[in-house]
Amino acid sequence: MDTHSHGPGPSPAVWKVVLADIGLTLLILAVFFFFQLALPILRARSVPAAEPAPEPTSEPTAMEVVPEATPEPTPDTRTPWQIRFAEHFSDEPVLTDHSYQSAQVSIDIQTFRKDVSNGRKAVYHVADIYLASPEQFSTYTANNELKYFSVQNVDEMDLAAHAILSVSGDCYSYQPYGFLLRNGQLYLTNQTYGDICVLYRDGRLATYTGGEYTVDGILAEDPAQVWSFGPSLLDAEGHVKPGYNTSAAVGYPNPRCAIGYYEPGHYCFVVVDGRQTDYSDGMLIAELAQVFEELGCVCAYNLDGGGTAVMYFNHQPFSRQSNGADRQIGDILVITEEGFQ
Repeated sequence: MDTHSHGPGPSPAVWKVVLADIGLTLLILAVFFFFQLALPILRARSVPAAEPAPEPTSEPTAMEVVPEATPEPTPDTRTPWQIRFAEHFSDEPVLTDHSYQSAQVSIDIQTFRKDVSNGRKAVYHVADIYLASPEQFSTYTANNELKYFSVQNVDEMDLAAHAILSVSGDCYSYQPYGFLLRNGQLYLTNQTYGDICVLYRDGRLATYTGGEYTVDGILAEDPAQVWSFGPSLLDAEGHVKPGYNTSAAVGYPNPRCAIGYYEPGHYCFVVVDGRQTDYSDGMLIAELAQVFEELGCVCAYNLDGGGTAVMYFNHQPFSRQSNGADRQIGDILVITEEGFQ
């Protein structure tokens, strides 16, 4: 039996237990407050502060792409023929000894030598022509008048017409009867039995025999030129004909002048030198027609030939006229920049 006694209050063992409980509670509270309060503060201090959002502005910033205004398309003022034959035209005039090129007119002339029938030889000149407008193809009558028996030197007419290229016409001033129209001006309205050639204002070129047309019918289609000489050289398929509506005198080998047609805006002139021994004897009508068939024309027409047949280029004779350059004639066919209006 223990005879010792203790004073009042808990025993030391009890205090140890109490103090341990208090310490554990404080540790738990410290851990709780660390994770709930201190750790978020530490994390917030480690993250840089966000930049303030820019205030809206009406001025574009460097990062914005402002679309450029779409320029207005440049209108194309070219004619349909200038567009179709664009590779033959030039913005600036270009002239050589046998060619001319501008925005309105293209001409290229080639000279050929050919053996024809019965040992004859022929020299002929082919002018390949592209136009911007049918008005670049005109005619000039002697002394700039429509008068019977009016004639003039070719070089004078060529200069007066401002021609780039010209050839002899259809001898209109020696024709008191027929169907003739020049640059839209009507001269004669007689129905004929001979072949005629018509250039319409839309650029078409066609030939007709006496029974294939009426004057009123052609006038209704707005012609610009009507020539009366002949004959027509090709059939409807562009081939040499079996025969020709012409006189025996015209049928002999002669110097020749003729016009060919490919399509609206594309034409050619052919002038055959002749009656010059050891140089060129001229051609028969069928031989002339063969030239146009070989060129690929769909239509061709014989004009006044013989001593009249001539071609001028850049105001100089390009062909070799059989009787020299002093022959006065009634009219010329002209390629010009200005047009007949």
